[in-house]
Amino acid sequence: MNKLLKNQKGFTLAELIISVMIILLILIIIASVFSLNQKVFRKSNLKAELDQNARITLDLMAREIRQAKALVTALPADNSNPALVPHEIQFEDGHNTTQIQYIRYYLDGGNLNRQTIVYYFDTSPGVYVRYNDVDAFGAPESNILEDKVISENFSALDFYGTENITIDLTLTKRGEQVQIRSIINPRNI
Repeated sequence: MNKLLKNQKGFTLAELIISVMIILLILIIIASVFSLNQKVFRKSNLKAELDQNARITLDLMAREIRQAKALVTALPADNSNPALVPHEIQFEDGHNTTQIQYIRYYLDGGNLNRQTIVYYFDTSPGVYVRYNDVDAFGAPESNILEDKVISENFSALDFYGTENITIDLTLTKRGEQVQIRSIINPRNI
């Protein structure tokens, strides 16, 4: 029996430690690669979400600005002087033919809001007029018919241009940022 025990070969302690260290090293490399892949996946999903929010928002604004009857917001020709570039826009709605109403896009914190506004005189509150109309008592009053959030994660919104309106959007979420520019040619202004 003693002879059998002496002939059995096994691993030495050093061999076991080296084997365990190699397995641990392989596991650490696999975990690192997996973690990196997850990080890249989350980052690309976040960028795709921001891109999609920006595109949907631009589609809505572009369609409405393209049909606008009149522009209320005075826009500079370019964005060379950032102090003059407005961060909101208001225009007469060209889609609604039953009444005169205005649409305003503006930022409220990180949210892009869309307002529907009407103007009227106190003498005839049910009759909507243009924002710059004047009666014997002065300028019209305004009433907000609707104010709703259109999109989230906005960090900047700029409008400029005289013939074509340029919109610069910046969306930011968890350190990721997307900037998009769109140029719109209003048909009715």
